[in-house]
Amino acid sequence: MRDDGYGDVRNRVGTIMQVSGRVDTTTVSELRDRLHSAVDGGIGVLIIDLGDVELIDATGLAMLVGTHRRAMRAGRELVLRGTPPRITRLLAATGLDRVLHSESPSPTAA
Repeated sequence: MRDDGYGDVRNRVGTIMQVSGRVDTTTVSELRDRLHSAVDGGIGVLIIDLGDVELIDATGLAMLVGTHRRAMRAGRELVLRGTPPRITRLLAATGLDRVLHSESPSPTAA
């Protein structure tokens, strides 16, 4: 894990962005810039790994939706990975699970 709360790995298939900590009004601006750069500078699928996210507020959800839209305009797909159960429930309660797609957990994950 990195101290800045996020990192990225780029390859021919796409980009994986690791996000950790809080995704809220205090962090969303810098994270949005990083995600938009990943969309604009990459190809293939943009995977956002939320496995280490402690909290996400409405500002963070809006940022994910905006990044999803930007990815679609760029001909890319945004996929959430490692989404914690509390965030999965939040996405379902807000209807955003129909917009922001998550990878299915692996059968070995418990």
